[in-house]
Amino acid sequence: MTESGTDAAAPERRGRVSGRAEDGWTDARLVEACLSGNQAAWAALVERYARLIYSVPRRYQATPEDAEDIFQTVCLELYNALPRLRKVDSLRSWLMTVASHASLAWKTARTRRGHVVDVDDADPVRLSTVDRDLLEDVERDQLVRDAVRSLPERCRELVGILFFEQPPRSYKEVAAHFGLAVGSLGFIRGRCLQKLQKALREAGIARA
Repeated sequence: MTESGTDAAAPERRGRVSGRAEDGWTDARLVEACLSGNQAAWAALVERYARLIYSVPRRYQATPEDAEDIFQTVCLELYNALPRLRKVDSLRSWLMTVASHASLAWKTARTRRGHVVDVDDADPVRLSTVDRDLLEDVERDQLVRDAVRSLPERCRELVGILFFEQPPRSYKEVAAHFGLAVGSLGFIRGRCLQKLQKALREAGIARA
């Protein structure tokens, strides 16, 4: 890890899914590797949940600069909490809770001039219906990203290029990237989307 343990590029500046071996690891394996000082594992863990973390303050209409501050706060909380995380399977929910606490603190401090609210003061019980709806949207987005990450490597890369890259590439450029004819790309795209649809159904966010 870096000296601070939390050095990471802003999520909106990140590219598509990388091809690192650690990207296919479970959260538990990543956390274990992080605790042993594996810098690549820490980078992969932050990369995996960067958009989830960053999207929470953005849903609260935080400025990009404030959202970046909240993102770094959550990453620091995660880094400090790694040794005592007991339920790694609940890491996504834990991150959403910490991000919502920090976002609510920012929101409260913004409306109370001169008053700084600690993260721990933001009680999740006080979440409004709107707040809960926002978090449900955030969690759904992360489930979609998890489903994409579960795809075979070529499908994961293809879906990332076609649907997540900005600015989007033309079909001709994508076909050239994979060394395929444009006509073949459509067939492979269909196969990959079928696999993605299956993964989304298994995650409970698509109809059977």
